[in-house]
Amino acid sequence: MYTRSLSGLLRVLTLLPWSVLRWLGYGFGWILYVANGREKRNVLANLQIAYPHLRQPQRLTLTRQVLQETALTHMEMPRIWRAKSGLADRIDDQGLPQVMRELVAQGRGLILAMPHLGNWEMVSSAVDPDLPITGLYRPPRQTSLEPLLLAGRNNHHIQMVPITRSGLKALHSALKAGQIVAILPDQVPKSASAAVSAPFFQRATLTMVLLNRLARRHQTPVLFVWAKRLPTGRYQIGYFVADETIRATDTQVAATALNQAVERCIADCPAQYQWAYRRFKSVDSTQSNPYGHL
Repeated sequence: MYTRSLSGLLRVLTLLPWSVLRWLGYGFGWILYVANGREKRNVLANLQIAYPHLRQPQRLTLTRQVLQETALTHMEMPRIWRAKSGLADRIDDQGLPQVMRELVAQGRGLILAMPHLGNWEMVSSAVDPDLPITGLYRPPRQTSLEPLLLAGRNNHHIQMVPITRSGLKALHSALKAGQIVAILPDQVPKSASAAVSAPFFQRATLTMVLLNRLARRHQTPVLFVWAKRLPTGRYQIGYFVADETIRATDTQVAATALNQAVERCIADCPAQYQWAYRRFKSVDSTQSNPYGHL
């Protein structure tokens, strides 16, 4: 029953005009802000760490903007999934397809690192449709959502694989074949062995090592990519090739480079980062938990 209801809601969202989705997203984000719930408190805690110089009125304004932009991102996702690659008229790719082709031509594959910034689902509409991509995803807590997620993200040139042994094997196989893999680099790994402590906005933070292991083993270039939402409702792709430090043999050095790259992405549009995510969890018992009182 729950899955059918959710599927019905998603179908409705796929049919709504972009302007209506924008109105709904910003309206729902405003409700989250006024309600003063967990999402708002998470954002405030994260912004206190990332931007301690902000005065409280500035932090509250940014918090409202973050909640509205995040809500809009999720409202737009079903529409993006349904359209798949048919959104070229809504996005300025800034030459991304050509850059991808040049990097893949080096013969070492390519890692697309896509932080939770802007609407990361829009990136798939700007990449080269002739280049096969293997994307890594974390299965949702509610298993009924997984088929919906996969149906939306999989298409003729993008194949999603879960964070499992077989999924990781698929990533290595894709890179070995000179293909592309896509990873969300700012997720906190569930396993301690899959993370190291590295500074993120000057705070020691659990950081994935998977991206480094893949890039180092295959000597693969890493391209950070995000889709910034413009005031017009269109999107603009931003990207840069990561410094070779991200492939360092010292995993902590590499993790620091990864976090610095994510910070560079966020600097382009701070209000569009998913600050409600509890990224700054304690790395050990000596570090305070910023969410302990929430």
